[in-house]
Amino acid sequence: MELTDVEVNVYDVILEVSGYYSPPEPMVMYYPDGSGYPGSSADFDIETVTVEGVNIYELLSEHVKEIITEEVINKQISQEE
Repeated sequence: MELTDVEVNVYDVILEVSGYYSPPEPMVMYYPDGSGYPGSSADFDIETVTVEGVNIYELLSEHVKEIITEEVINKQISQEE
């Protein structure tokens, strides 16, 4: 995981989000030894969410945190393509 800073728009509010991003890993059907790997989806662990320099992370509901996480992952994946 690497520390990532991303700006996202949630409910028409620009949020500066900092956290740890792990890119998705592709599935491998078969390795030479016959085993495989199911792959993994992208993940983001939020550290801080700031608006105009004020950390509002503790004020956010779990639902909003999930929306922010999805927005960050989508933005990171689109930048990787």
